[in-house]
Amino acid sequence: MNYRSDIQVIRGLAVILVVLFHLGFDSIKSGFLGVDIFFVVSGFLMAVLYDKNDIPKFYLRRAKRLLPAYYATIFFTLIFAYLLTTPNETAQVSSQAKYAIGFASNIGFWAQNSYFSKAEFNPLLHLWSLGVEMQFYLIVPLLCWVFSKNKFMFLLALVGSLVSCFVVTGISPKTSFFMLPFRLWEFLIGYGAAYYFTNQGNVKLINYRWLGLIGLIIVFIIPLFSVNGEALSAIDGHPGLFALLVTLATTSILIFGIPSLIEKSFFSRILERIGKYSYSIYLAHFPIIVIYLSKPFSGTNLTIPTLVDGVIIVVLMVLFSAILYYFFEHKRLKVSVTKLIIGASVSLVLLAMILPIIQNKFYSQEERLIFGAFSDRSTYRCGKLIRVLEPRAISCDLTPEIDEPEQRVMLVGNSHSDSIKTSFVKASEANQSKLFFMVSNTPLMEGDISAKGVVDEAISKGVNKIVLHFKEFSIPNETISEVIAQSKLAGIKVYFIEPVPVWKESVPVSMYNDIHQKDTIAEKQTKTDYISRNASQVDFVRAIIDDNFTSLPVVDFFCNPDCQYASDNGKPFYFDDDHLTITGSEQIKDVFDKILLD
Repeated sequence: MNYRSDIQVIRGLAVILVVLFHLGFDSIKSGFLGVDIFFVVSGFLMAVLYDKNDIPKFYLRRAKRLLPAYYATIFFTLIFAYLLTTPNETAQVSSQAKYAIGFASNIGFWAQNSYFSKAEFNPLLHLWSLGVEMQFYLIVPLLCWVFSKNKFMFLLALVGSLVSCFVVTGISPKTSFFMLPFRLWEFLIGYGAAYYFTNQGNVKLINYRWLGLIGLIIVFIIPLFSVNGEALSAIDGHPGLFALLVTLATTSILIFGIPSLIEKSFFSRILERIGKYSYSIYLAHFPIIVIYLSKPFSGTNLTIPTLVDGVIIVVLMVLFSAILYYFFEHKRLKVSVTKLIIGASVSLVLLAMILPIIQNKFYSQEERLIFGAFSDRSTYRCGKLIRVLEPRAISCDLTPEIDEPEQRVMLVGNSHSDSIKTSFVKASEANQSKLFFMVSNTPLMEGDISAKGVVDEAISKGVNKIVLHFKEFSIPNETISEVIAQSKLAGIKVYFIEPVPVWKESVPVSMYNDIHQKDTIAEKQTKTDYISRNASQVDFVRAIIDDNFTSLPVVDFFCNPDCQYASDNGKPFYFDDDHLTITGSEQIKDVFDKILLD
């Protein structure tokens, strides 16, 4: 293939979209679609560069091009996280690094949370896309062999991946976002464009360059529209119709090129130059933003406070992008690829294991207990795979090992019920009780499953007790009454675990700042404050006189009369401002026992 400046132009445009999105520019609402552009371009280039007669050479070229800068990014991120963040953040980076070393970042982040979640500290989040790309490279020889045997298989693979992607987006958006099988169609569209519509990657339909211009305009415009990356719909979710549109627009540029006047313009020359550095820019930008803006226990912060901070971040991005490009990406390897992979992998794994241990030595036991709050929590609600393996599931069984239960209980609530789940499971197992849990994170809340739907699900599982637990003000009193009425008709008893006290600030952050005299602990509150704030619901549920309903106060477990946010030895009861740690949920174990023994 001859050199094509238009490919560098769309690479440059793609990386600009991604960077501006991560820098928080409000006008670039969906800059993450730049990654979809990269996937199409990668598929296109693989159709051109792959040589079935010399597969080792294909992999050797890919490795020399990608791995030095890739490993360097992991190394520098680990080092700067160690130097500039607390053990809470370094431990998370260490875990991410281990996945990245094995080219499995996408799998690691899929197991963690949505790409759009900011709860975790994820300076290596952007490596998910490189995990997908490298996994694609590994199967390129197999795909090419299959397609050469039967051209219909190409169409089958493309359409199958596209349809399954759209279906899974409606069930588990993070699965279709992170996993190669549901992204394969983007690579294959690029592959098909090169294989069937170009002359070994060179434009042959030169009279239709205006179609490429239309594609370029669409690529510019689409990221300005808002795409909901967590929507359960392929229409406004991602990957969905917007991803398909951007993919097809990119493909039109690859097939038809762009008009010479546009291609030779000053603006295109700038994009072409940026495209040359796009890989290094992509690698460098996100760790710099996340680590520079990091605050203890605050997850991934992408809000730039001042213009000066923004300028500093951009300067650092330019500097480190240049370092990666000239010293790692562009520099010719002086060691074999095999030695590079083995040496870098072993070294980085050891570094990822050792740094958190060393860093912890510099902190007191009191501080280490605070850092432990982030991992002292329930996760995965109903498990990692239920939305994919059981897309129609309304509830899940949290106690599958209980074969002959004494009773069947269903926990219903939002993320607050999720935070008490682990301790409730422990109590249920001790009492030979089966515990079910609603899959949805917002049952009984507006737009989600209704009171009748919850009771119908309970009936289908043979449940004889429903337990409600929500954050304060999450559901109206009328909804509680409706659940009681529906449950009474079914002979199911209802228990309402009253809301736990919440704080105005993150408890771990406040405790950490209090140690370092940066701030005082979150504003004090008493039992009286709690009762006053929650009076509308607490008074309502406590006034209900019904043999089929029991309201269970929790305030006395935390406030007597002053509310406590940590144990006597300094272990936080909360991992943020309102969600209990497992330690915190153990404070109300008597409530679980009362429900199970009633």
